[in-house]
Amino acid sequence: RAALINKIRSEEKNVLLFDAGDIFQGTPYFNFWGGELEIKMMSMMGYDAGIMGNHDFDNGVEGFAKQLTHANFPVINSNYDFTDTDLHNKTIPYKIFKKGNVKIGVYGLGIDFEGLVNKKEYGNSKYLDALKKALEMERFLKLDQKCHMVVCLSHLGYRYKEGNKICDVELAKNTRYTDLIIGGHTHTFLRKPDSIRNLSGQEVLVNQVGFAGINLGRLDFVFSKNNHKKMVYSSAIEVVENNFKI
Repeated sequence: RAALINKIRSEEKNVLLFDAGDIFQGTPYFNFWGGELEIKMMSMMGYDAGIMGNHDFDNGVEGFAKQLTHANFPVINSNYDFTDTDLHNKTIPYKIFKKGNVKIGVYGLGIDFEGLVNKKEYGNSKYLDALKKALEMERFLKLDQKCHMVVCLSHLGYRYKEGNKICDVELAKNTRYTDLIIGGHTHTFLRKPDSIRNLSGQEVLVNQVGFAGINLGRLDFVFSKNNHKKMVYSSAIEVVENNFKI
């Protein structure tokens, strides 16, 4: 993954690298180091930001807070209230990146704890309605902060059979200013991003490239001088070679 990232950075001037949650998952590496290895390696690869997934609570709120001391990238969290936990003031609700003359606003949404995370692991953390926070954050970034592009890092999941369950597809349909949703949680392998019309009739791209670093997703956006976006769709880039020679 690092080799591919470095290659892309050598070819392109303005690159942002994001993670959509579940940094921690039950491998022997995580069981032994508690997430320190993953956070340090993401820092070495120069991630610009990440969000929390349900598995990032596997060692409890305290375990995640402890590993953030090794991170040189922010964890963006717009819809968890960590006021009465060890994660208080250790995440940020949004971040604005400036690449050339373009401002890119990023917010992050996590999935509801109910039925996914043991109460003892998330403790006094509170889940806040994802769609409500999305509408609040996208409006703030687009209208108040004048961002040319708004990105949501999501761990809500791509799509569900239950129509009333919030997911990336429903989020795209029910927002106005979000241009791109980079998702996780459902381990969905999309060979190209999904294109969905929002409440304003504008295109929202939804992308997800599986799990476990098998694929590295890439999307190219070209901005003209008047900041009108042109999307160039790129397929997921395979990281793990399927045919091993022994």
